[in-house]
Amino acid sequence: MFKPTSPQLSLFEPAVIFPGALPQDDWSYIFRDKIYPKIDENIFKHLYCEYWGAPNKSIRLQVSILIFMNMERLTWREAEYQFQRRLDWMNATNTPCDMARIDYTTLFKFYTRISEDDVAYDLFQKLTASFILECKVSVRQQRVDSFFMHGWLAKLSRYGLFKETNRVFLQNLRKQKPGLYDSIHKELSRAYLKDDFDLTEKDKEKANKKIHEMADDMYHIKSAFENHHQVKHYKSFQILVQVFDQQCSIVEADKKQAESDNTIEVIIRERPDGKGKQIISSPHNTDAQYTRKRKQIVTGHRGFVTETCDLNNDVQYLTDVNLKAAGDSDANEINNLEDRLEENGFKPEALYGDAGFVNGASILEAAEKNINLEGPSAGRSQSIEGFAKEDRPLDVADFKVEIEDDTKELIILSCPNKEFPLDQARSKKTGQLLVHFDNEKCKECSLKDRCPVKIGAKISTLTVDEAQYTGAERHHKYMGETDYRKQCGIRAGAESLVNEIANKHGARKSRHRTEKKSKLQLILAAISCNVKRYVKHSMDSSAQNQPIM
Repeated sequence: MFKPTSPQLSLFEPAVIFPGALPQDDWSYIFRDKIYPKIDENIFKHLYCEYWGAPNKSIRLQVSILIFMNMERLTWREAEYQFQRRLDWMNATNTPCDMARIDYTTLFKFYTRISEDDVAYDLFQKLTASFILECKVSVRQQRVDSFFMHGWLAKLSRYGLFKETNRVFLQNLRKQKPGLYDSIHKELSRAYLKDDFDLTEKDKEKANKKIHEMADDMYHIKSAFENHHQVKHYKSFQILVQVFDQQCSIVEADKKQAESDNTIEVIIRERPDGKGKQIISSPHNTDAQYTRKRKQIVTGHRGFVTETCDLNNDVQYLTDVNLKAAGDSDANEINNLEDRLEENGFKPEALYGDAGFVNGASILEAAEKNINLEGPSAGRSQSIEGFAKEDRPLDVADFKVEIEDDTKELIILSCPNKEFPLDQARSKKTGQLLVHFDNEKCKECSLKDRCPVKIGAKISTLTVDEAQYTGAERHHKYMGETDYRKQCGIRAGAESLVNEIANKHGARKSRHRTEKKSKLQLILAAISCNVKRYVKHSMDSSAQNQPIM
């Protein structure tokens, strides 16, 4: 049952029982007076029954402790332990000394409850809006960056994945249906539930042989229970089926094998096939996605963080945070990010990102929302020395063009060698602009080896659209204008933000199996970061306003 926090004070508060124990400029006073009252409990009301059940623990108290946990990177048990012993925590939450007790399971159940809803993001938005308004922070300029949040378990090898997937299902089957377990485990190649269980095999030849044996076991289990009215609904069985479909394929056995009872042969795929779903790397953490970025191998998620970056601001605040699958690209998220900023009232005039966020399409989409997306364009060499070379490859930005004022459509006026096109028209199939040039002139042109125009048997064609031109034009601007590169240099501060969120507030590695709880972990880290910045700014302002003795 929902119950708001009582405003009634107590004679047993730390400031009354232990006067002078905390200095007057302690952070806990700022949190108690300015932040604690801003935690809107009504946005959590729908998560509780209106009339039935025991009254909930104070929502403001639980939210505050979750913030403290992320400020100091504490575990659930450590938070329980610290709350009973920290006068600053008690003072910050208006908690009497005799009531400073909270069980870690109560905290975790509250965390689980709010992870299924968007209420934590709503709280982040409300607190950020109040901080920005009070501190007079400008949101006209903002910067964005992304980072990997690693899953709570390491990626298993194919040997370990097969072995653990089979083991998890058989363990569940033995618990739920011991009779069915007794009938099938004897037909498998190994005893998966024995005590000395190892997920690695040092001998490569033995490992390859055992992988095929375990794949056969997985197919045997799948065939045995895929039509069972109860077992087929087990989560562990559904994971087993998904792992098998991603990692293996089935073919008819050859004639020699067909003479035996086995008419089906299980083939290990060279690469897993997700079939539109993310590849499972561990049966314990199916939400974590496997991906590569250069030499970095990640199994987990990708976090996105945005903050203000106006140089006139005394303090900068995070304005947006989100978590997606590790394989999602920055370019796919930037459009949604801009929509959230506009919806929350934090719409910027200029948004700075790196080449992962900035391309021709994202620049045009941002411009439609009256947002200038600034930064280097993706998909091109970022070498200034290479761009300055006279023999560099040409692109569509080297052509003379015109953009119509009304339709914003692209018109090619001439090529880099100042030759005029014969004609140009839109392709009905792709919507791209097909620009034709004289074939003989193109064959004799001194720039033909560097030019993007394709020389055919009868005609030479340049295929281009507005997004390609916009991306190429941005590349020329970034490579050729020193002042613009300096302007975009403000985005580099986002690297410091990522370091602060990921390392100081514990968002580098997820503590949870599911994506929803991992996302909540990131949101709480962002709230903690903003709270820390607000407290520091308030303390600095108070120190400046004190009279000099």
